[in-house]
Amino acid sequence: MTTPQNSNHAVISNATNPTPPSPPSTPGKIVVLNGFPGTGKLTILQRAKTLLPPATTLLVDNHLLIDPVAAVIPERSAEHHALRRAVRAPIFKKLAERARAGCVVLMTACLAEGDETDAAFLGEYVDMVRGSGVELFWVSVECEQTVLEERVKSAGRGEGRMKLTDVGVLREMLGRYRLIEAGRRGDGGMRVVVRTLDVSGSVEGSVRDLMSVIGFPQGVVGSG
Repeated sequence: MTTPQNSNHAVISNATNPTPPSPPSTPGKIVVLNGFPGTGKLTILQRAKTLLPPATTLLVDNHLLIDPVAAVIPERSAEHHALRRAVRAPIFKKLAERARAGCVVLMTACLAEGDETDAAFLGEYVDMVRGSGVELFWVSVECEQTVLEERVKSAGRGEGRMKLTDVGVLREMLGRYRLIEAGRRGDGGMRVVVRTLDVSGSVEGSVRDLMSVIGFPQGVVGSG
């Protein structure tokens, strides 16, 4: 090692005016309302969205991803589900990025226990938050059957979208299936909060309960 000969020489750093690193963004949240048709998932999330900062809140209804595929391949075949996965993949990737940057992502789902396709679909939601610090709120939406049937039959439901409007099909669905439970997976490396939300009452009450579940009990959190 060479010893400096003149200790009066100043040492000049290459980084004369270093820019301090930006603090990392606080991770956001991904909130999924999982429930049978007619529970009012989208309506609840639309109301909740108005109580959150518009610049950092995203809402994705599952029919936005399902309907284009159903228009091309109506039958629920292997090809149909493969195309749905292909449609979801880039969208889920971008939503995960937005959540890591601090956004609140609101989503709807209708996944049932005991269905391999739905179980794999649940895994895609879990993968969105794995190792990211983002919380996934998996909220199972419950509703009294009589109320549910009235909502399915309500005028205007399904207009412009491929939503269930047949009460007979709904009854068969309720008799055969129950909602998938995210908490039973036992996956590591992520933060999953599992809750149940009874939406048999008013939309306002359901929204209030949901906001409390996801950590915003006061409703409006800012104007963005």
